[in-house]
Amino acid sequence: MTVRQEPEERAGPLMRAPAVADRGATLAAAALLVFGTALFWSPLRHVNLDAANGFGLISVLPVATLVGAAVVVLSFMLTLALPRPHRVLLVAQILVLIATLHGVAQALEPEARFPTAWQTAGFIEYIERTHTVGWDLDARFSTPGFFAFVAFVMKAVGQHDISPVLKWAPPLTDLMYLVPYMLILRVLRATWRAKWFAAWLFIAANWVGQDYLSPQAFAYLLYLYFVAILVNWFRHHDETAQRAGRRRSPESAQRTGGLWRLHNWLFGPKDPGELPAPQASVRERTILLCLLFLLILVGTAAHQLTPFLMTASCAGLVLVRRCSLRGLPFIAGVVYAAWVSFMTVGYWSSRKGELFGGLGNVFQNVQQSTGGRISQTSPQTADVQQLRIIIAVLVVGMAVLGLLRRRARGIDDRVALVLLLVPFSSFGLQNYGGEIALRIYFFMLPAACLLVAYLFFPAPFDGPRVRDPRVRMRLGRFRTGTRRHWPAVAAASMFAFLLVGGFLTVRYGNEKYEQVRPSDVRAFDVMTQKTRGVIGVVWMSADNPDLVGGTPVMPWSYRDFERFNYTPVIANRSDPADLSEIIQRLREQGPGGFFVTTRGHEDFQVLTAGLAPDFALRMRAALAADPRIETVLADRDAAVYRLRRPPGEPDPPVPRPSGLGLRSSPWTPAGLIYLPVLLGVLLARELRRLRLPPGELWRLRPMTVLAVPLFLSVVAVIVERFVVIS
Repeated sequence: MTVRQEPEERAGPLMRAPAVADRGATLAAAALLVFGTALFWSPLRHVNLDAANGFGLISVLPVATLVGAAVVVLSFMLTLALPRPHRVLLVAQILVLIATLHGVAQALEPEARFPTAWQTAGFIEYIERTHTVGWDLDARFSTPGFFAFVAFVMKAVGQHDISPVLKWAPPLTDLMYLVPYMLILRVLRATWRAKWFAAWLFIAANWVGQDYLSPQAFAYLLYLYFVAILVNWFRHHDETAQRAGRRRSPESAQRTGGLWRLHNWLFGPKDPGELPAPQASVRERTILLCLLFLLILVGTAAHQLTPFLMTASCAGLVLVRRCSLRGLPFIAGVVYAAWVSFMTVGYWSSRKGELFGGLGNVFQNVQQSTGGRISQTSPQTADVQQLRIIIAVLVVGMAVLGLLRRRARGIDDRVALVLLLVPFSSFGLQNYGGEIALRIYFFMLPAACLLVAYLFFPAPFDGPRVRDPRVRMRLGRFRTGTRRHWPAVAAASMFAFLLVGGFLTVRYGNEKYEQVRPSDVRAFDVMTQKTRGVIGVVWMSADNPDLVGGTPVMPWSYRDFERFNYTPVIANRSDPADLSEIIQRLREQGPGGFFVTTRGHEDFQVLTAGLAPDFALRMRAALAADPRIETVLADRDAAVYRLRRPPGEPDPPVPRPSGLGLRSSPWTPAGLIYLPVLLGVLLARELRRLRLPPGELWRLRPMTVLAVPLFLSVVAVIVERFVVIS
């Protein structure tokens, strides 16, 4: 015993040295995290949001806060440089990053930011109060699944004030995104540094602002779970064949020209970039397949774009042999097409040109959602908008480089490639109100962040672990992974610092008009209290009301949704005191007419439409001095006016709930029979496939023969409805 312990006792101090250094670096990273967090948050109580300019929140953040953000980044990167992963510390650093980047505006502002979020509250309140929807009030009522779900939950818990949920939804949503994303990361053949850095990038690169309480945020969460289930439990078991394919044939070995070497480098057989699929019983896979079908149904009922990307992603994984559910894309496509045809008919029946006008106009959709969104009047706002495009292009470009670097190492990252490319197919649908590029960037982030991490940490595994302490002592730190990772960590740190700075600039670059103040909400409360009928909101617009989608930049219709209608007044740039157009519109609205203006909306007109900075002040002064106008509410942030003697016509009736606006055609009854039968056959076919060995898939032919005529019949009914119904 004594003889065996002597070498270890003599080597003890040398063996403990790396462990002591590791422990010291870990404590240093934790201390930097605490210090950076305190440095970031402590000066924020002195921030004056009213002093923000066209650069938004970044223009008023204290220097100490920005330094604190940099220290938080440094803490995470130092942890990545350690020889082994410290999961508790890594999780804490990502949580702090979420609170720092996605919670700073929520902590500074008294109300939930982003006026569009308040429209979500209006949809939810309408469904909770009326227990139905109104297809003729807004197109988003055609996919009411999310609104109905939140309304049900709010009523079930007895909560009627949605404003706290509305305010803190963004950081909570980003936290929920990490759960399915980590499920995706766990099946990839990558080092722990690459996986944790990808998760960190997924938070830091998500500046698009689609994580507020909204159908797209909810459907995106469903999309991540959908992909996570596919890549975890429904991948092909072809790793052995992939590895065997790496051995070149004699014919290919004789072809040594430059073009052939390039061809083999790009398209030759490679090792799979994913780990072997985890083993699961038939019963477990059956439950998971039913869950996938449920995710398709719920996602289709919740959002317009997400089910298309679910279908396309599944089809792409099937085509590259990374998904064994060959019939699932057909199931998802049938559900999506049927929902559009049957459940959204009230919307598309009178808007076919609006719905299908963007199909195939790829270049026009790209232009409208990129360069077409850059301000032509405010240099500061234009700089922020251009920086968004630069960040998106940089992330995509680095993702491509990461993919090529892994390819050069002989690794085939098919899953990441499909998830990166599939969202770009959305450019061929429509411009989505000029936001299609933002949505594409949003959906490609999971793959892009992973591939960017591969650019810095391309190794497929962490290397063999040496268990013998004496061998570890001889190899030293170099072999255990400390020194060799410092250059990659240093390069990744530079990108991380730039990305966080860019996030704080572009995420909150519109904060001068995207923040919602208490008076903005109070203005709409006052209007609902002053009249019981229809409320005709008159608002000041720039030359073209379409700049804001035909509605003001305010928390409009966050309650009593059906009572409001909106009429723009084109601003008289040369004479803000000219009220003739405003008075005329108020008379047309009758007793329920109000003119509303808010500071956020006025700043929007200045920054995006080029109105004079003092235009709103002069207009407000003229309204307050005009004897025909009564001031209902007026403070620095918002003002509401109406006529002292409005016309005596009775108020028009408040629209009643109209439901989904379902309509029929001659073939519709047949389609309602064929559709559930087709879905049942397709789902049963996939469930049967799970129980069959690879050599007996011919047993699926009877179900295939039955599904083909049903599929053609459903397609014929869908086409007939689009042709006949108008």
